[in-house]
Amino acid sequence: MEIGVAQPSGAAGKEIETEAMLASIKQIVGFGIRRPGYASSLQVEHWLEAKFQELGLAEVRREPVPVNYWEPSLTSLNFLPGQTNIPCFPIPYTAWTETAGIDAPMVFIGEGNNFQNIELKGKIAVVEARFGEVTGAGMKNGSFFVRDAMNSIPNGSLHVANWLIQNFDSYHEAHRRGAAGFIGLLVDSAVDGCDFYVPYDGHLKGLPAIWIGRERAEFVRERSRIGERVNLKSLGHGRVVDSHNIIGVVPGKGRKDGAGNETILITCHHDAPFASAVEDASGIAVLLELAKSFANAQDRLNRDLIFVASSGHFHGGIGNRVFVEKHAGELLSRTVAAFGVEHIAEEVEGNGRGKYRLTDRPEVRALFFDGSHAFCDLLQAAAARHELDRLICLNAYSFGPEPPCDSAPFFTAGIPSACHISGPLYLFDPHDTLDKVRAKDLAPVARFFADAIRQIDSIPAKQLAEGMKRPAGSPPAALPSWFRPPPSGNI
Repeated sequence: MEIGVAQPSGAAGKEIETEAMLASIKQIVGFGIRRPGYASSLQVEHWLEAKFQELGLAEVRREPVPVNYWEPSLTSLNFLPGQTNIPCFPIPYTAWTETAGIDAPMVFIGEGNNFQNIELKGKIAVVEARFGEVTGAGMKNGSFFVRDAMNSIPNGSLHVANWLIQNFDSYHEAHRRGAAGFIGLLVDSAVDGCDFYVPYDGHLKGLPAIWIGRERAEFVRERSRIGERVNLKSLGHGRVVDSHNIIGVVPGKGRKDGAGNETILITCHHDAPFASAVEDASGIAVLLELAKSFANAQDRLNRDLIFVASSGHFHGGIGNRVFVEKHAGELLSRTVAAFGVEHIAEEVEGNGRGKYRLTDRPEVRALFFDGSHAFCDLLQAAAARHELDRLICLNAYSFGPEPPCDSAPFFTAGIPSACHISGPLYLFDPHDTLDKVRAKDLAPVARFFADAIRQIDSIPAKQLAEGMKRPAGSPPAALPSWFRPPPSGNI
């Protein structure tokens, strides 16, 4: 089985099968909620291990990744004494209440920017959560290249960056000041609903907390202004469990007896906040299709190709952090390039009635990159050949000390890297369903990666790494703000 690379997209990579990828996505979604350590997530790991073996990969193995298994069982907000129940969702990795819940008055603190003259001890802080924002101009400025055939990427706001809650520090400050609980109002959400799995840093926090949907924000806000008493209940259980990275290898022709071969690595995470299709069943489907194609190709790469289906993205991206730490010696020293694939996504917008509306366009995608001009040039040519539209290749560190993608640890370890990712609005809620997968882009994305991998196989490692912003040997990168641990004493 050959993998076409440098031909027009209609002929290239014809072995890549859209239907097979859609079938994989449906299977993964069928396992249910795949949060780190959940039974369904562990089942997916066994399924992936079997798939790697079935597809003919060598050295298939599971490598443990300890995670905080955190599973809510009952969450409620009742207004006393009338017992008006408001739908709510526990903020991930926050503390549980006692079985009876917390009976306390609410205190409205706006966006949490000014705590002066506010007494919070024993009370429940109510804050309007403010999301970050992504603009087209911000992404285009300083980019390596942009593909936008229909000129449809605006320079202004694309949409909120709901994975980045700009004022979440107010939670920690409320805890420090002795608050009994915390309520976040999702006023910047594009749709109604309280189910929102952010932040997903994996750090256990000491203050019980819930999200309230935007459609009920005014009700809660006005009652908190007058100090109305509520009962906040957040029950659940947790413990430390082992999740797993699933590893498989397609050995290259360059292997010699007693000597390690150079490697190319490709990764995608398998966990998710809900029974999510785009996040990241879509990326895993591409990973599996690439594994099948390369494992059965008649013309093997010279270098080994390593596939990593990583765990714990929704635990501060811990899976690939553990992989990098475990293999920091010989394996990573032989890794000449790393690729991440995430989110083959349909774009949505709010429909003005509390729901999403598909736009029939692909979500704007980033191709985070750190490497040489030669590496970048071949990525640009491959993106053109396979007609990946609405794509911006940008500096991996444009958002902070690491790129906001699951393969970030490979970037910061000094490995020339590229990661395809998009950030549609629904990634962190239950609306990430099969219809949100950009099915027509599955094959082009897979062909793009197959093409790029084939081409860099013949480029010397030194040339791939020329001019990197974080070359090998750089000091460890700081955690970004969205994965920052709680302040000391707030756990």
